Amino acid sequence: MEMKKSRSLAVILAVVASFALILAGCSSSSNKSSNNDSSKASMQNQVQNKSAKEVLTSNDNLWYMNGSINYKSKSGIDAYKFNSKNHTVTIYSVNKMYKTYSEAKKANDLDKQGTLKYTFKNDSANKPVIYMKGKLSDIPMHQTISVKNTVAGKNHQSKLKVTGYKVVRNLDEDPAPQVWVTPKD
Repeated sequence: MEMKKSRSLAVILAVVASFALILAGCSSSSNKSSNNDSSKASMQNQVQNKSAKEVLTSNDNLWYMNGSINYKSKSGIDAYKFNSKNHTVTIYSVNKMYKTYSEAKKANDLDKQGTLKYTFKNDSANKPVIYMKGKLSDIPMHQTISVKNTVAGKNHQSKLKVTGYKVVRNLDEDPAPQVWVTPKD
């Protein structure tokens, strides 16, 4: 009889533990989805409901590409500055993120790598694929950047709130997930 009681108690405890895990999982996933929703909402507010294609090429600021918003690189951060009039993008290496292009220029932290011509390879306004071709440091190169989803956060080194996109950068047939962000206004 005692064995049946201990089995019953074990079964009840297992069921209670399972419910606790399920509830914890639901709570965690709802927190994640609300964080993602707030990131998307802040991104939409930041760019005033413009498409990714418009935001990237009409913003006069630097777009920083890195492994993550707070990725620490020993060789610097790639910073892109679009010129929509002549469809070029100038790529710089900088030591940190700056609130404005002018601040980076004033700090003398714009190590120009080269200027590339860019074109959009698809018609998607929100998930464009950007093809860039030209020379970086006098070496011919091409890269494709595929915009995936929005991202927002804070860069701890510069104490800047940033917003932008998760992207896949395919540099010379070597695809890598990256974030491509610019400081919020």
